[in-house]
Amino acid sequence: MMVTDWVQAIAMIVLVGTTIFYAYQAKKASASAKASAEAGVKMAEEMKEQRYAAARPKIDIQRDIDVADVARQTLEANAALSEDTSHGLSCILHNIGVGPAIDVHSFIQHPERGRLPWNFVTLAAGGKTERKNFSLKHETNRMALVAYYKDIYDQVFESSREVSIDKVGNAKWEIGPLKTIPVKEVESND
Repeated sequence: MMVTDWVQAIAMIVLVGTTIFYAYQAKKASASAKASAEAGVKMAEEMKEQRYAAARPKIDIQRDIDVADVARQTLEANAALSEDTSHGLSCILHNIGVGPAIDVHSFIQHPERGRLPWNFVTLAAGGKTERKNFSLKHETNRMALVAYYKDIYDQVFESSREVSIDKVGNAKWEIGPLKTIPVKEVESND
């Protein structure tokens, strides 16, 4: 081999090495760009969730028996003792979320007509409804108080509290923890 052949071989090796180096750098830059794009999407989703959480209502179903309403207290105690749900339970709806609850409705127990839908319209953050005798929803072996509402993004939610009877000592209604779930269909009547 002559000197020119050696120069060409060395030049070829340098050219191949340079091409491999640039290909590696391009691959590394592509992976970095992909990771950066994924981080941007994740950040956008987190910001969307924060914005959404800043306007989300949450309807709580709270028991509310006026101390002066002895007749109602007696009726509910006797109903608990006999496991009679036909009189409903005295409750209020309270928006404990930070956004307005729209199209709020639940069910009341009417003395003659039974379980009826009841529309409360809109509850601002911190707002409460008037006291009503709420009807219990029966599902298999579960009883619950339920309320439905929408947020400002038209997402529908169901708030519920499971109800049971405590027969130890004085019979009384026990209300379980608040559960709130998004729903697709809204119950209008049973």
